Order: sequence, then structure tokens, then C-alpha cells
Amino acid sequence: MPKEHRPEEEGTTWGAARVLDVLEFLGRRTSPAPASIIASSCHIPRSSTYGLLNLLKDRRFVTYRADERAWSLGSAAFELSADAPLFAHGLAVLRAFATSSRGLTVQQIATGAGMSRVAVTRILPYLVESDLLHADPDGAYSLGLELVSLASRVGWVDRLRIAARAHLVRLRDATSETANLIVLDGDHAIYVDQVESSYALRHSGWVGRRVPLAGTATGAAFDDRTTSHVAKDAVETGVTSIVCAIDLPVDDAAVGITAPSWRVEEFGIVRAQRMVEAVGREIAQRVRA
Repeated sequence: MPKEHRPEEEGTTWGAARVLDVLEFLGRRTSPAPASIIASSCHIPRSSTYGLLNLLKDRRFVTYRADERAWSLGSAAFELSADAPLFAHGLAVLRAFATSSRGLTVQQIATGAGMSRVAVTRILPYLVESDLLHADPDGAYSLGLELVSLASRVGWVDRLRIAARAHLVRLRDATSETANLIVLDGDHAIYVDQVESSYALRHSGWVGRRVPLAGTATGAAFDDRTTSHVAKDAVETGVTSIVCAIDLPVDDAAVGITAPSWRVEEFGIVRAQRMVEAVGREIAQRVRA
């Protein structure tokens, strides 16, 4: 007969599985994630999620980015694979330059990336060799020209963001909900810009987030570009998304809002749809002009 597990053993197994779920989820992310998204994606109660994240933070396996109100892998997680630098290491290092227009020292990079000096020192030669970073004579590092080359290949996204920004602000102001600009990426979509709601309860930190098309308002919008589409609980429990495709000559993009379901229902789903569609037309006209 199989050996029965004691309740404490089952609890320990459940807890260990949740830790691994959180670390694996953050390891797949290309940007920090709010606790609400971690809880939903890992199927953990929010009350348990905060305690688990703070425990992992104390052990340096995750780090909290207060400016984004979001979580990402910490230095201890990187150090587990210190002998084999990962793609995530390189991304963390490059993101350390996001708010700086000058060269950074190794310590400054480590602080900005949330990594140890050891891990940063190990990944830097790979980035310099690829011309993603440039080693300055004074020992500091600056962004390399290969990034310019790579960025030029997706320049249309920057042009779209510039053209759409004022319209996203107008959509946010009209609905009081978070407005999003989204582009198609294979069988996923990527949030490339976001204007957050002024409500305390809002959805933020989604720029850079990839979501599947299947079963989402974004996927429906790209399948049927004639109107806006609504999906409840598709990306996150308790959240309603309203999205419509933008009629562009070449590139695939969409605009929409994300909001707590109860609040957007109170505002009026159809009313919000008409506003999203109107802004989609405005952005298309601006890009074509």
C-alpha cells in the first residue's frame, strides 16, 4: 500500500511548489510583475503571495522595485546559475542603464540590476564582445552600438508609441481606466505603452508584458478587426479588457483598456467600447498622416 503523507508533509510540498512556481514565472518574464499578476498566474491566494514574496525578498531570491510597484528575480536567484550566465542576466544588466545617459561602474550596474558584483562581472565580457555594451577607458561601461542597430529594426514601434501617446492619455481620461498600446508578436501580443488610471486600484507595469492571443480580447481584436472585443478574466481574474485593432497599412497593433470588471461594468461596457474604437481610429489617422 502506498505510504500516506502526513498533513505537514503535504503543506511543505505545497509551499515548495509555490516557491518554484513564483521563481519560474519571474524567470520567464521580461519585465517586473506586480504581486497581483504573480498571484493570478501562479494560482496563489493574494494573501499568501505577499508573505511568500517577502520571504523570498529576505533571502534575496526576489527584489521589489518600488518605482514600478512590481517584483523581479533577485541576486540570489542569479547566483544559483553563476557558472553559466543566462539571458535574464544580460537583460537585467542592460536595464540598469534605462535611467542613465552616462557610463556606469560595475557596482552601479549591480545595484541597478539587483545582482551581485560577481554575477555582473561574469556577464559583462559577453555583452562587450557582442557590442551590446562598450568598456570605457575609465573602467565604466556604456551602451554599445549594436543596440542602435537592433532598435532600428523595430523603429516602427517607437514611431507608433509617439503617435499614439496623446490618444492613450485621452482614452485614460475619458474612461478613467488604464489605456494600453499593444503590438502583435506571433501567437502573443506585447504591451508597448501604457497610461495608468488615476485610481488607487489599477493595473500597472504591463509595458513589455507578453500575453497569449487565445481567449483574450487582444486575440479576438486581431482576428476580427471590424470592431472592439471584450474579455473578462482572460488575462487576470477580476479584470476586463476591451481592445480593438488599429487599422494600419503594414504593422499589427491594437489599443484598449484594462480595468476591474465591476468598475468598467458600472461605467458601461458598450460606452467604453465606443471610446476605445474612436481612439483606435484617431491613432490610425495620425499614423497615416
